[in-house]
Amino acid sequence: MPAFGKRLTAELEIEFARLANDWFSPWHALMRGEAAELDDFRGGILQLPSKAFDAATEQAFWAAVRRYSDGKIADTFHRIEQHIRWQGTERALRTVEEGTIALRSFLERIHRHAVFTEYRLQARGYPDERYFASRRDNVTLASIQRRKMDLIEKYRSTPWRWRIAEAITDTADQRLVGAAVLVLMMGSGFVLMLR
Repeated sequence: MPAFGKRLTAELEIEFARLANDWFSPWHALMRGEAAELDDFRGGILQLPSKAFDAATEQAFWAAVRRYSDGKIADTFHRIEQHIRWQGTERALRTVEEGTIALRSFLERIHRHAVFTEYRLQARGYPDERYFASRRDNVTLASIQRRKMDLIEKYRSTPWRWRIAEAITDTADQRLVGAAVLVLMMGSGFVLMLR
């Protein structure tokens, strides 16, 4: 696996450990009847309706997990797109595939951990593999696949010269504060003018 895929996998591994310790573990305080302050993944604190894992709290739990997953999908595909701007088509397609595999694996682990946490909070013991299989998150997997295919289609249909021009203007906008960047596309080439 090339550098981007390895780096993304390592980052997601660290993120999984952080979530397991800092977000999923505090939910178990509800089993002791204690309040828990948790990130709602909207920039605030999750306001739990009760100190028990009842239906309303369960709904808040799954809504937060969904928001986290949706945000992670958007963030990861943005990072993938930023990374592949300068790559040729075949290399870009490999990078998209590697990033998608790492993201899918990570979000499947997160969902599995969420199912485990929910099961334990319902005081039902430990879930078996049939239960995990029945609770598989096909919506997230479909969303990842759709985003992957959209990105592949975009990069297959965008001419190389347009991708380079877009990457240059983005880079120039980021690095040249106050400079005007004008990119003129002319036939099969382009001219970059900086003032």
